[in-house]
Amino acid sequence: MILSLLRRVSAGRRGASVAGSPARAIAGLAAAATCVGLLGIASPVRAAQERTLAAPAGFVQIVAHPDDDLLFMSPDLTQDIRRGEGVTTVVLTAGEGHAGIKDHHDPHVYVAQRRQGLHAAYAAMAGVRDGWRVETVRSGRLKVEVHTLTARPDIHLAFLSLPDGRDPRPRIGRRAIAQLQADHRSAKCAATVTPKHSPYAHCYTHADVVRALVALFQRYRPTVVRTQDPAPDRRYTADHTDHVAAAKFAAEAVHSYGRPVVQVDYRDYNLSDTPVNLGKADSRAKQRYFADYRAYDYRINSEAKNFASWQVRMRYRWPRGASWTTRAGNGRLQAFAVLSGRLYTWWQTPTGWAGPASLGGSGLDASLTTADGQVFAHRGGALVAVRPRYAGGRWTATWTPLGAATGAPLAVSGRNGGTAVFVRNAKGGVSVKCQAATGSWTKSWQELRGPAAKAVRRRAVAPSSPTPRTTAPTTRPSSASPSATPSASPSRHPRHLLPSLPLPGTGTPATGGTPSPTPSRPTPGTPGTSAPASPAPTTTAPSGGPTTAPPAAPARKRTRTIPPGRDIQDGMDAVGGNAGIELFAPTRTQLLQWRQGPGCTFVYAGAVPGVRPGGPVTATRDAGGNPTLVYEQGGSTAIRQVKETGRRWSDPATPLRAVFHEVGEAPVPTGSRVPPPALPFPAIGVPMVATDGNGQVFALALTEDGRLYVSSRGAGDIYGAWRPVA
Repeated sequence: MILSLLRRVSAGRRGASVAGSPARAIAGLAAAATCVGLLGIASPVRAAQERTLAAPAGFVQIVAHPDDDLLFMSPDLTQDIRRGEGVTTVVLTAGEGHAGIKDHHDPHVYVAQRRQGLHAAYAAMAGVRDGWRVETVRSGRLKVEVHTLTARPDIHLAFLSLPDGRDPRPRIGRRAIAQLQADHRSAKCAATVTPKHSPYAHCYTHADVVRALVALFQRYRPTVVRTQDPAPDRRYTADHTDHVAAAKFAAEAVHSYGRPVVQVDYRDYNLSDTPVNLGKADSRAKQRYFADYRAYDYRINSEAKNFASWQVRMRYRWPRGASWTTRAGNGRLQAFAVLSGRLYTWWQTPTGWAGPASLGGSGLDASLTTADGQVFAHRGGALVAVRPRYAGGRWTATWTPLGAATGAPLAVSGRNGGTAVFVRNAKGGVSVKCQAATGSWTKSWQELRGPAAKAVRRRAVAPSSPTPRTTAPTTRPSSASPSATPSASPSRHPRHLLPSLPLPGTGTPATGGTPSPTPSRPTPGTPGTSAPASPAPTTTAPSGGPTTAPPAAPARKRTRTIPPGRDIQDGMDAVGGNAGIELFAPTRTQLLQWRQGPGCTFVYAGAVPGVRPGGPVTATRDAGGNPTLVYEQGGSTAIRQVKETGRRWSDPATPLRAVFHEVGEAPVPTGSRVPPPALPFPAIGVPMVATDGNGQVFALALTEDGRLYVSSRGAGDIYGAWRPVA
C-alpha cells in the first residue's frame, strides 16, 4: 500500500509552518540512500577548534531593486517572516529606472512609491499593521536609511539609494553599481538618488558599499545571506547587470564580515526558462504579496507574462546536492559545507560528532561533491579538489586546481577505485575528468558525446529589460488589507494575480525617527502619486494633473534553438562502483544517460523514457545493484521514481517510502517509511542520509542557524531527535 507522507521537515522555532508548502517537506519514496566514499579521518581535534556558530537564525537579503526579493527569493523569504524570524532586506539601488525620462513621472516620487510597495508587502507577509519608522545605521562617514516595521521590530528594509543601472542621468552613467563593483580601487563614486537635502545623500565608492553591507551584518547578525545570481546562464534570458553586481557585492561583504554565514544565490530573469516548480499554495502566496507591492508600481503591467512567470517559480543558482557527506577509511562519517565562501567540515567521533573546523579557501560557491577522500568545489569559474587531513591536532587541506568549469560538480567512484568528476560546460553539455588510483588526473576536460543535434527545442529569449509588454488588462478585484495575524495557509486569503484597480487613499513614505502612518495605495490625480497599471500607465504631470503615457512597445523576442545535449542543467547525479558509472543529467525536458566504457570513456545511452525532470535528480542503487532515480516531475511538485532492471526502465511511479524534498533541490530518500521528526530550523539545501562503517544510519542537515544537525535511525527504522553538532 502506498504510504502518503507529506510532512514539514522544518517547523519553525516557534512551532509554526506553512500548510500545503512542498518546500522543505517529506514526500513518499521506495529506495534507501547510502553514502559511500573513502576519507582518512584521525581522532577529534581539541575542543578549542570545535567552533560553535550563532544559535538564533537571522536573514539578510541583498538585492538590486525593490521587488527582486519578492520575485526571486520567495517563498523562502515569506516562510521565514511568517515563522517569526528576524529579516533584513538591503536594496542597493533606488530603482528609479526610466521614470521621468519616458514619461513625466517624478523619479523621487516613484522611488518613494516603490518603497511603500515593499512596506505593504512585508507588513502583509508578517500579518501586521503597515506602519514603519525610519532609523539610521552609520557606516563611517555614511548614513544608511533603515525602515523598521513597528509591529514587528525584527523586520527591516535598508536603502542605499544608488542609481538604477538603466538610468542614464547619473554623472557616473549607466550601470552605476556594476561600474562600482568592477572598480576595486574605489576611484569612482556614484551619487545617491535622493532629495537634495536628504541626510542619506552620499557618493558611494566600491569600498563604501562593502563597508555599509558589513555594518548592516554587524548590526543584524545574519546566519543566512540571500542574494542574486553572480553568474547567469548565458544560454537563456539575459539578466540585469544590477543583479550580478549585487550578488558580487554581497559575496565580498560576506567574506569581509568574518563570521561564518550561509550564502544562498537565486536565479533571476531566466527563471521563466525553467519548468514551474512551486505548488499552488506557495504560488498563491507569492502572487498575493507581490500584488501588495505592485499596486504602488505604475510601470508593471497587470498582464505581464514575465512577472507572472516568476511568481510560480523559485530556483537556486547553486543547488547544494546530496553528496556533501562521505565515509572515511575508519568507517566514520564526515560532512562538508561552504560558509562565507570557505570550506568547513564536521566529523563523527567515537562518542558523537565534532566541528565545525575550517579547511580554508575563499570565494567558493555553495555546490560541492565528495568522493574518494576528496571534496570538489566550484570557485570563480574553475573547479578545485580538496583533500582534508588531520595532523598535529588540527585539520589541514591540500588544494588542487582542475581547470575551468561552468556548472556545479559531481564526483563518483568508478571501476578499480578511479574517480570521475563531471561538470556542465560552457557550451551547455557535460565534460569529465578522471583520476586514476595512483592519483594522477587526465590532462584536460573531455566533453561527452550526447544526443544528435537535429532534435531541438525552440525557446524565446527576452531582452534584458524587465519592462513588460503592455496588453489589454482584465478587471480584477483589489487586494484585501493584510490580516492582523499571519495566515496559517495562503489559501485562506485568496488573492487574484496582480490586481489592476487602485484603492482609495493617499500616503507618503516614513520620515524622521517616529512611526509613520500606514501607507495607502496611490490615487489617480493626486499630486505626487500615480495609479497602478491600467490600460495605459497613468503618470503625474508637473502641474499635478494626470497624463497618460504612450503604451510600451511589445518586447521583441528572438527565437533560438538549443539541442538537448546543450540544455544540461545543474543537478546531475550518478551511480558508481565496480559495475561502472552511470551518469544522469537533467535537461529542461528530458533526463539523459551515459554509461562508462573503458577507462575514462562514456557512451550516450539515450534519454530515460517517460521522465521529465523539474530540477536536480538523485541516483542510488537498490539491494540488487539496480539504478533507481528519484526526481521532481517537471511542472509540478510531485515526486516520482524509476528503476533500471536489465537495462530496461520501469514506468515513472509514485515513491513508496519517505524522501527529503525541498524546492530547487534533488529529493533524497530517508531509507524509512517513518520520516525523521521536524528540524528546529529549516534546512539549507536538502538533508542527506548516510551509513557509517558499523551500519548505523544518520540523517544530516545544514540548517538556517548555520549549524549541522544529526538524527540517528534506531530500532524499527525510527529516527531520533535532531541534535546540533557543537
